[in-house]
Amino acid sequence: MKSPQILILVFLLLSKVVLCQSAPPIKGRVVSENKTPLELVSVALLKQKDSTYINYTITDVTGAFAFLEAPKDSLLLQFSYLGYMSHFEHVSYANKPIDLGEILLKEDTYQLEAVTISAEIPVQIKEDTIAFNANSFKVNSSDNLEMLLKKLPGLEIDSNGKVVAQGNEVTKIYVDGKEFFGGDPAIVLKNLSADAIAKIEVIDKKSDEAELTGVTDGNKQVVINFTLKASKKNQGFGKASAGIGLDSRYFSNFNYNKFSPKTQFSIIGKLNNINITGSNIQGFLENADGIADESDDDDSNITSSKSLSGYLKTGVSGVNFGHEFKEKEVFNADYFYNLSDNRGTSFSKRISFSNTNNFDYEAENTFNKVSKNHNFNFNYKNRSNKTNSLIIRGRLNADDVVQNTSRAGFYYDEDEALQTTNVQEYRNKNTKKALLFNVNYYQKLKKAGRSFSVGFNTNVSKKEKDNTQHTFITRNISSDNLSNSEILALRDEVFNNGQYKFNFKYTEPLGGYHYFKFQSFLKVLNQKEDIYQLKTTVTDDNAEELLVYKYNNREGSYQNRMAYSYSAKKLNVFTGVELQELDRSFGVINQDNFTSSQFYVNPFSTVQYKPKQGVKYRLVYKRIIRSPRTNESSTVINDLNPFFIRRGNPDLKTEKNDDFSLLANIYNYKSSLNFTGTMRYQFSQDAIIPNIVIDDEFVKTRSYINSGDRRRLTTAFNFSKKIKGLGMRYTIKNSSFYDAYTALVNLQLNDVVAKEVLIGLTLENTAKNLMDLKLGTQYSVNNTSFSIEKDLNRTYTKQHYFSSVDYDFTKQLNFNTQFDYFVFSDNQFSTNLHLPIWNMAISYTVKNSSNIVKLVLIDLLDKNVDFERRSTTNYFEETTSESLGRYIILSYTYRLGNRNNNKN
Repeated sequence: MKSPQILILVFLLLSKVVLCQSAPPIKGRVVSENKTPLELVSVALLKQKDSTYINYTITDVTGAFAFLEAPKDSLLLQFSYLGYMSHFEHVSYANKPIDLGEILLKEDTYQLEAVTISAEIPVQIKEDTIAFNANSFKVNSSDNLEMLLKKLPGLEIDSNGKVVAQGNEVTKIYVDGKEFFGGDPAIVLKNLSADAIAKIEVIDKKSDEAELTGVTDGNKQVVINFTLKASKKNQGFGKASAGIGLDSRYFSNFNYNKFSPKTQFSIIGKLNNINITGSNIQGFLENADGIADESDDDDSNITSSKSLSGYLKTGVSGVNFGHEFKEKEVFNADYFYNLSDNRGTSFSKRISFSNTNNFDYEAENTFNKVSKNHNFNFNYKNRSNKTNSLIIRGRLNADDVVQNTSRAGFYYDEDEALQTTNVQEYRNKNTKKALLFNVNYYQKLKKAGRSFSVGFNTNVSKKEKDNTQHTFITRNISSDNLSNSEILALRDEVFNNGQYKFNFKYTEPLGGYHYFKFQSFLKVLNQKEDIYQLKTTVTDDNAEELLVYKYNNREGSYQNRMAYSYSAKKLNVFTGVELQELDRSFGVINQDNFTSSQFYVNPFSTVQYKPKQGVKYRLVYKRIIRSPRTNESSTVINDLNPFFIRRGNPDLKTEKNDDFSLLANIYNYKSSLNFTGTMRYQFSQDAIIPNIVIDDEFVKTRSYINSGDRRRLTTAFNFSKKIKGLGMRYTIKNSSFYDAYTALVNLQLNDVVAKEVLIGLTLENTAKNLMDLKLGTQYSVNNTSFSIEKDLNRTYTKQHYFSSVDYDFTKQLNFNTQFDYFVFSDNQFSTNLHLPIWNMAISYTVKNSSNIVKLVLIDLLDKNVDFERRSTTNYFEETTSESLGRYIILSYTYRLGNRNNNKN
């Protein structure tokens, strides 16, 4: 295809014109006071006039450095190195070589901090942390932290709001080292302004226990810490925005923050009807397309991400408070309220196969989902004592969700003749209240390296579901004979769940870097269900069928681990064996329960090797025992939906999973090379698979069985590097997926193999002070094959071409635009879909920089469509949903607490 090649060529030409040309070098050699060459000294190239960042490099083992591209101007070079005073050199560059000779750095005897990161250096590495200077990445006055993170190399944010860094999901986000709104990434990223941030740190964080004792325990998590600009501390700052547009579109945002060394206070608020969320996006994505009756098909072999279809109205309010009583003794609390109203229509087309009676299914859906969510979080951390620490966390949650769905479904046989019409009206009301409480205490003992910890965790919740369903079925018995039936169904469900966990850990030093670890875990899970279901068949003289029962599922797991740990600077090893006792008891109360008791031996191992700064390899192996979920082993049938009956299998065995993963991170901040690679292999024995039966009247019954093995392999890498002489960076992305498993469909084992490969290329400029350019493409292909329906083997491709320009005409006038072009093709569907999306924004900042006027134009081509294709064990489905489409909004923003800072 010529289109992407032409776009890439145009981008290269633009970059060559806009950015610096290759030029004679500016070079030198950095030494200490005793003339010893200094390696890894950070050298930043700045404009002398206003200290605007141009480029940076680091010195090699001989202390040498060189800049091979620079503009004709009066320039400033800053030299920064840990333990030494910063040094500056002024040069006038006129496109001729400059040799600065030896640059002498003097030791800083008064340096207090262990690590100092220069304000001008875009990226630096320290221990397990990669630190990015926010000023090196172009952000606009209206951008939030999510927009900033998308510009950082090695970080991604997927459509579900999940942040991935260094190949791992980010679990917590901090501001100035302290939790902000419970550390929830979605809340922090969507509600704090990017222009308030000075530095972003991606931290490969040790567990709380390992941080206290200094002995690794194999537990790692990736967190992100945002450091505020000095001008934003000790004073209030924030923004108030409002906008109005065509078709009654509107939005309003407010956030105010005040951070002092001891106390942090923030308040946020949002109200809009332009499909912008302000909370954890996952809550909106649940059944966002209105298709709720089969949304729990967890056997999908294609992982597809839902989007916010239709029209969404959102209201948000929240407050966060944090206080440091003394050094390392901190209390944080926050409250967050979210209201969303999501409504729209969609059309689904499904190709179903069931061995003997393959059929097609089409559905027209109308949905309206209103959710109200309350969250209160608190945590207390006391690490002020060098020998012990105490951490207490808690969360109170309340949800109220009401969803109304109308669906008209049409079943066709293989000759495309209409066989059955199914019209359904749903009303689902769900309420949930939950309490989570966690206490952990860590204690160092007198002997160096000896320590213990105890912990308690509880999660108690109550969920009530009121379901009403009205179904009207018309079946074509013959060409002149129709059969009608009408069913009313009520199902009230109350779930009381309690999960309690206790843990004890002890570490004994063996000498040197060697340690013995003993860990003990006790988990008790108690789930109670209270079900009332009444079905009335209107066309059969109002015949009633009543189902009332109480159900209990109890599971106890006792695990003892014995492990060896080796904890050195470059190499960490944590390996051992776990002895697990697993007891289950479940069934209808007042009936004989199903019981089981098993004993397992589970090996585990984690090895991390860091041969040098910026390079890290990690290998993890673990065996996981997965008990059947409550719905998989339930002894009671759920036939609320007459076309989709759910049945459990109480005789299911546990599933044994061997999980291997390999992670490699390489960051060379001299050449600005960034590489992250991951590989994960999962092998399951006694795999729990679906058992599907579809009768001649298209009624689907699903249960579960244990069947053989399941193999899954996923790989991914992300490679990014500067192109010397062009002032550009390229990024190559690749991911692949292989899944082989079996499913039972109409008493026949169906071997399924799914393979997916994605490759992407992105080009962007590196000097983003004035302009931010990006151009790229992604191509993915999925092949799914079936042993019993070979003619239904599927090939699905998705092409995505994208470009964006963000340009400052002046310091006050900004223009940005994005264009995306999607192409979807599938051999099982007769048509391909081409979807172009074009967005644009123009913003103007008034002289004092506190007032911003912005014009936003979304989906200028007015495609107002959302598209999804997915595969499961026995069907392919294509869903086209109504979306918001084109809108134009004029907005005004006022910066709170903005002030002009004196430049040094």
